[in-house]
Amino acid sequence: MPRTVAVVGAGVAGLTVAYELQQYARNPPDGVRAICLEASNRAGGNIRTHREAGYTCEWGPNGFLDNVPATPALVRRLGLSDQVQQADEQAAIRYIYRAGALREAPTGAGAFLKSGILSPLGKLRLLGEPFARKRPQEGDESVYQFAARRIGPEAAEILVGAMVNGVYAGNVRELCLKSTFPKMYAMETDHGSLFRAMLSLKKRKSARSDNAGPAGPGGVLTSFRTGLEELIRGLVKVNGNALRLNNRVQAISDMGSRGFRVHLQAGAPIDVHGVILACPSRAAAPMVREMDPALADAMAAIPSAPLAVIHLGYHESALERMPRGFGFLAPRGQGIRILGCLWSSNIFPGRAPKGKVLLTAMIGGAQDPEAMELPDIKLVELVRNDLQTAMGIGVAPEFVKVFRHAHGIPQYTLGHKDRLRIIGAQLQSHPGLLVCGNSYGGIAVNHCVEEAPGIADEVVHYLES
Repeated sequence: MPRTVAVVGAGVAGLTVAYELQQYARNPPDGVRAICLEASNRAGGNIRTHREAGYTCEWGPNGFLDNVPATPALVRRLGLSDQVQQADEQAAIRYIYRAGALREAPTGAGAFLKSGILSPLGKLRLLGEPFARKRPQEGDESVYQFAARRIGPEAAEILVGAMVNGVYAGNVRELCLKSTFPKMYAMETDHGSLFRAMLSLKKRKSARSDNAGPAGPGGVLTSFRTGLEELIRGLVKVNGNALRLNNRVQAISDMGSRGFRVHLQAGAPIDVHGVILACPSRAAAPMVREMDPALADAMAAIPSAPLAVIHLGYHESALERMPRGFGFLAPRGQGIRILGCLWSSNIFPGRAPKGKVLLTAMIGGAQDPEAMELPDIKLVELVRNDLQTAMGIGVAPEFVKVFRHAHGIPQYTLGHKDRLRIIGAQLQSHPGLLVCGNSYGGIAVNHCVEEAPGIADEVVHYLES
């Protein structure tokens, strides 16, 4: 008789793990049967594409980077390769709003010295990076502490602060470096200097495909012609009857050698041999609280940042001054409230009707949760004012769409590694119970896809033992 594994949550993490488990279904002696339990009436979590009036708008992530092989490989396995759309070449041009103007983010040392993003003293301090003091021996180091130590306070506020806004919508002073940007941590560990690490990488890899910096993360942003939700549709199709929508999990009981009992909000409980919690940690915490209060506390302690995404559509004639490129990020303290703005129809041509332009602004985040309390009309007014300040857009948009995420992006704040250690230790007490998803080790689509085969292997190996 097949051994059953319940995957709780049908975001990209849960769907991918459930799909990987399906690959064991025909393996001897008994195979594995996966069921994917989703509380809502749709799969995909924050990955959702809205099409209206010729505009293609993303609720959450805009795509994935092609520098992690797992996601392109999954796309091929799902038969979606002919639907892939890579970002336009102009997306390599990115801006930072600083001192009242959009300033192109430099991609090389020469361009950096000519840019107006940093003051002369800020540039001089950054050039002293190879001689920065060493990392403290004990305790977590925040992203800001690391950046200020290595490249100076001004660059930490402007360059790194902008990047943190764009990736995490987080507070650069509260996020843990080792958890949020482990590659930066490793660069210093392995090379003693970021400059030396970048020189080493440049010798081995293409700058366009692999290097990251203030202009943006490495890799080419990739989506689908119909939007990122195409990936979810592909995963839903291959999971078939394993996916069960409108099945909210209320609690999980550990029954020892007999496995686990999954209690649903509606309907009879389900007895399974293993459980993979692929939902956000804040949702998983109440499910395990009665079974393991310490595990629940550690899960609940992982915060998230609220975020509103505002899409605005314009006639091209209204944006004559808009430069080519990906968009801009805005460090805190620059006189505007939005975190940044993507020029979505520049990045992926076809996201707006012919002769029109789609802009996507983000507001809120860990440092401005109050923005989420504003009604839609006020949010749109605020965004329009900021875009007029930053880009000179004075006309009203012809199209507006507002999406809200009360728990938008997990925040790997100081102490995150300690929380993960507690979670890992408590899971050892419940063999066959695992966690995955963006609450723990990486917020990107790539991370969720990349970890799925290992998670599936781990639970199957447990069942075989």
